[in-house]
Amino acid sequence: MFFKISGKSIRVFFLLFLVVSLIPYKIKSADCGKGFKEYATLSGHKQGVIEAVFSPDGKYLSLSNKDFHVNIWDVATGKSLAMMNGFNEWPAQVTYSPEGKLLLTSDYEKIKIWEVPSGKPYKTIEKVEEPFALSPDGSYLVGKFKPSDGAYQLKLYSFPSGELKKVIDKAHEKMIRCIKWNPDSSLFASSSDDGTIKFWNGETGELIKTISAGNKVDIFEFCPKGKLISAIVGEDPGSFFTPAEVLVFEVTSGNLIKKLGGFNKGLQDLSFSPDGKYLVTGERGPKASLWRVSSWELAKTFDGHKYWVSHVSFSPDGKCLLTGSADEFVLWDVATGAKIQSSVAATQGLTSVVFSPDGKVIATTSTDNTVKLWKTEGE
Repeated sequence: MFFKISGKSIRVFFLLFLVVSLIPYKIKSADCGKGFKEYATLSGHKQGVIEAVFSPDGKYLSLSNKDFHVNIWDVATGKSLAMMNGFNEWPAQVTYSPEGKLLLTSDYEKIKIWEVPSGKPYKTIEKVEEPFALSPDGSYLVGKFKPSDGAYQLKLYSFPSGELKKVIDKAHEKMIRCIKWNPDSSLFASSSDDGTIKFWNGETGELIKTISAGNKVDIFEFCPKGKLISAIVGEDPGSFFTPAEVLVFEVTSGNLIKKLGGFNKGLQDLSFSPDGKYLVTGERGPKASLWRVSSWELAKTFDGHKYWVSHVSFSPDGKCLLTGSADEFVLWDVATGAKIQSSVAATQGLTSVVFSPDGKVIATTSTDNTVKLWKTEGE
């Protein structure tokens, strides 16, 4: 049997195909409530691994380690695809570009950029160092630098060309601890030991606003909608067992919205839920606290570690919470507060525990050179 298809029908079919192909692909999140099982160990590290970073599509994993090299690993197979050498110091920060085609690594007073997954050198940007941050739309890169005879600078570059757009002299008087972009890439913020958080125009690098936190500012997070920013503040937030607090500011006005205190032994980490309804804090104690953003009331406490909680992160769908401690990670049900799973991931010094973008894989790293991959039960 034959069918006659007119030229008009072909054009309509082509237009429908084009429209469907342009719809952004949304990664389906896994059911983290089933728990995770170990399926791969990434070996060959000798000096300790600091952080694991997934590519945006979850296919690749790169590690910040003290071995003076960086690997690109295949997440599905646990195989090393590329090794990049030639570092003058261990790469303290590793970041993928938003589309996942490039990998940025820090080196001594420079940022090295590599092609993914081949590991071929793409570009080196001199006289800039970590912390650095890429805008979510992939258009700009900003990093810290300290001249030998001056205050701390911020440098704004076009990406991926590496063209220098702006040098912000005397951006901060003391150490810059953290740099992050807001979700729509319109501005970036920097925090410092000088007790300030500063907001900068994402295109021009011009100063928009300065917030005084009254003490040293360690890490901070934008809420998913970009309207609020939460920061860990203290007399010495980077040291052990010193009091700290969380300050929440409105980005537009710079007004202090809420002060969360009572962390007498300090804070290690914080994170907003993907829908922005909750903020979780990881304390230098055996628990994490969940705060309801609408009222800033304590919603739940997740207490179940033997040592202090060093890492907290939500699953991509916000249904599960991952907390990491000295040698283990615990998976929690956010709605009920129930413990789903507790697993030993290292003999000592768990340094990071993170979800893949689809929530199907967890990566754990430690100072004992152990790197493990865990996948959801049933995968």
